[in-house]
Amino acid sequence: MVRNVLILYYSQFGNTAKLASAIHRQTGADILRLQVSQGYFPDDDMEETDRIFKSDNQNGRLPQIITELPELHYYDTILVGGPVWDGKVSSPIVGLLRMIRDYQGKVVPFSTGWSDTGNYQANFVAHAGKLKIADGYHVLTHTTPKYSPSSLASWLRKL
Repeated sequence: MVRNVLILYYSQFGNTAKLASAIHRQTGADILRLQVSQGYFPDDDMEETDRIFKSDNQNGRLPQIITELPELHYYDTILVGGPVWDGKVSSPIVGLLRMIRDYQGKVVPFSTGWSDTGNYQANFVAHAGKLKIADGYHVLTHTTPKYSPSSLASWLRKL
């Protein structure tokens, strides 16, 4: 594992938060949960979140991230975690990628999905512009690949 690592993540329903915490426990990296404007997405309604996400995609909108980011130049690597929405990178993570577009270090995605990761890695790379992207860690809550401490440790060793 590289020396100065930051974990930035967005979690709508808690699954990505659990994975981010597991990464934090294994790495000791700094960790920061991203927040969007209060009430932008419902707290407990996946279908309504999906409707908003699809509408935003059609209209080119992104939720505002209200979390203040630290000085990113301090970090060699940023691990960026988020949920898979409709087989794609969630809009808060797309917004984050735009915010950090001038970052010079390595950016590594991780994601949690319900039953299908879609083509998350390729979608992440497509939104990343000129950022340096490494292979991510993607798990599902209701099918495989499922999270395991050993698979996470194996992925982290490759960074």
